[in-house]
Parts: sequence; C-alpha cells; structure tokens
Amino acid sequence: MPGSSTSSFTCAEDYQAELSDVFAAFVVANPAAFTARATRTTLLQLRLLHAQESLPRVAYVSLPPDRVFISFSSDPALSLVWRGLALEPGEIMLHGRGERLHQRTVGPSCWGVIALSAAALTAYSKIETGRALAPPLSGWILRPSPRDWKRLLRVHREAARLADTRPRILGHPAVVPAMEDELAGALVACLTDSEARPETDAEQRAGEILVRFEELLAANPDRTLHLADVCDRLGVSDRSFRELCLACLGVSALKYMQLRRLTLVRAAILRAGSDKVAVAELARLAGFTKHSRFAAHYRAAFGETPFTTLRRATKIFVAAQNA
Repeated sequence: MPGSSTSSFTCAEDYQAELSDVFAAFVVANPAAFTARATRTTLLQLRLLHAQESLPRVAYVSLPPDRVFISFSSDPALSLVWRGLALEPGEIMLHGRGERLHQRTVGPSCWGVIALSAAALTAYSKIETGRALAPPLSGWILRPSPRDWKRLLRVHREAARLADTRPRILGHPAVVPAMEDELAGALVACLTDSEARPETDAEQRAGEILVRFEELLAANPDRTLHLADVCDRLGVSDRSFRELCLACLGVSALKYMQLRRLTLVRAAILRAGSDKVAVAELARLAGFTKHSRFAAHYRAAFGETPFTTLRRATKIFVAAQNA
C-alpha cells in the first residue's frame, strides 16, 4: 500500500536497526556524534529510500535476493564508495540479485535507493523499450546520459520531499501512479541507455575476499582473530589485505575488526535495558578477555564508558516502561 515514513536518529545502532533489511553490519568511528535521517516511500511497485548521514562510516550490505536494487549518491558533491569503487557524479549502481558488498562514505553523505521486483523491472522495461531487462548476477556501475540522470534524481528527491512535508499526498490515487510512471521511465532509461564502467578481475576478486572476510567474522563472534590467521584463511598476502581494507573499508583490518566487535557489545548493552546486565560477560562473548583493555577501547571508540552506556540505556528502558 502506498505511503511513507521519515525517521531521525542520534544513535547509529537505531539507524542500523531501521535499515536492517539492507545493513548486515554498520561501523562508525565516532558514533557518539553520528546523526542520520531516513525517508522511505512506497509507491505501487517501487520502494524508495532517501538517507542522510553526518559522519563517515562503513556498512556491510546484504541485499534480499527477491528484489532489484539501484543506488546512487543524491548529492554529486558527496562521495559514495561501493566495493572500494567511488561513484562519480552522474553514476548509479545496479546491484546483482542478493548481492553482498561494502558501502563506505568518506564524510557527510546523502544517498538514495530504488527497489523493485524482477518482474516489475521486466514489465517496465518492456513498456519503455519493448524488451525485457533482467537484473545482473553481479553489480554494475553505470553512467546514464546527464538528462536521464537528472530526471531520475529529480523525481526521487521530489518523492522524499513530499514524504517529509506532505505525506498524505502520497496516498492520493492520482499522485502515486503518475509519480511511479515518471520514476520508472527515468529508471529504465538510466539502465538501458548508459555506459557500464569496466571492472577488472582484481577489483571483482577484492569484493569477493571482503565478503569471505565478513563470513569469517560472523562465524567467530567470540574470538579475537589475528591478522596472519585471517590472511591465511582468505588466501591473500598480509600487504594485499591491508591495502584492500584501507581502500574498501577506510580503516585497517585490525581497526575494523575491533570496531565491529565493540559495536556488537554496544548494541547488546543498549538492547539489554537493565542495570543487572553483566557488561564484562557481554564483552567476553565478543572476544574481549581483558576487561580493563576492553573498557579503554570502548571509551576511545564511543566517548563514554560501557557503564555510562548501560546507565543511559536503563533510564530509557525505565522511562518507556513507566510511560
């Protein structure tokens, strides 16, 4: 059913939870100062996301295989990096079905997503071009014509603006079909009349290595993995893996692993909502065996002690219970 919703966030964990259908992991170097805003718009066949974020971060994205996703930077001046490849102004990313990859921002960001079923993409492409367009097995970076790109961006922005300022209008029986038809036409034009950016075998392999890296981390949530062991399991040299992580994740492999585990502990503390939770046990479950070292790393990452986080989470939980 057509509709929209807009949410603002001052907590990176809440933002990740809101976008849990896209983000499998989400790491912010300075989450205490992180703010975001997400606007979702549902038309007839199209699902839109318009996201704004205040700080650089890296996210591991796992896309549902039952839909086709197209992503882009909504502001040409703000960079969006997929698999270590920065989208240049005027480029869009057509994702593969069920694709898993890393998305990174290098500062404040404003980005958008359009999602639809494969059947809807086929139907719209037949209407617009007379031939069926099938989603690729792996993601492509495309450069449509400036006219088609500006048209796509304009309609996507207008949908987000209406969701923010006049949400009721997106339920109007005349507005929604007209907006969907225009957006679908712009989308098909961008996908069919465009140039694909060539991607080398090395670039494709880099993305595959990082997906296996995430699988390794997910399979060992309670262990501190050593870099040499990680490289051995992934079949890559230490130097190559270091360079790969800096390019795709924006931080070293060791820093990313540490921030990822700290983020898991923080999320567990915030979910607990009780001062009876054992922070040391949560830290141990995330692979931190020395509590004093864990506390120091936690404070350096989040700007507060784990017990301060716990007290704040408890107050929020109690207030919600008494409301």
